[in-house]
Amino acid sequence: MATTPEYTAAEDPILSMDSVVSGYGNTTVLHDVSIAVEEGEIACLIGPNGSGKSTLMKSIYGFADIKSGTVTLDGEDITGRSPQENLKNGMSYVLQDASVFPNMTVHENMLMGGYVFKDDDRAADRAAQLYDEFPVLGDIKEQKAGTLSGGQRRLLELARALMVDPDIMMLDEPSIGLEPKFIDDVFERIRQLNDLGTTMLLVEQNAEKGLSVADRGFVLASGEIKFTGTGTELLNDEAVGRLYLGG
Repeated sequence: MATTPEYTAAEDPILSMDSVVSGYGNTTVLHDVSIAVEEGEIACLIGPNGSGKSTLMKSIYGFADIKSGTVTLDGEDITGRSPQENLKNGMSYVLQDASVFPNMTVHENMLMGGYVFKDDDRAADRAAQLYDEFPVLGDIKEQKAGTLSGGQRRLLELARALMVDPDIMMLDEPSIGLEPKFIDDVFERIRQLNDLGTTMLLVEQNAEKGLSVADRGFVLASGEIKFTGTGTELLNDEAVGRLYLGG
């Protein structure tokens, strides 16, 4: 592994996977995977297409089948817990595929992110708070989501995931399909949200961009963790660069 004396393993993680084997039905995708994320960090998972990155996220959140091993959130075993329960208990997940409801307004999409409250006033109050943090969304809150640009839709997905004030937010390919100028905007927003205290685990196809904002990084290939380190260490590691960064 590309660890150096500067790299410190997570000792008291808010999220961890321990020796997880998982996949879908009879198909195994992840093989004995262990990762850990400290509270307040941005952790980034990179790797080639088909390496199991999205399956790792889905295993944490309850969309994939865990065959052995454990997933822990804030000290509690959540292995196999449903996505609904994970959302209620402080974990949000922004999927790789577009997930806005195009025929609903921006505001209606935001309220959908707070459906677990079962309290319309509470959801509306939280949405109002988030419009202060995302003023561009507040300006277009009555606009149909299907008319938004790719960058605006991604900001809506980020803001909606914050409706539950999550302990950790998982982002699957936040830059996918975006023009370069919108990619910079999205990663600047990720930095800002982290500065405000949101812990993040992200999968990113743009490995250099993802690692550049990451406190902790993991390289996944063929369903196994091949390298770990700080984001800077992985960016500067010759083997990682040669195999996964095109350098």
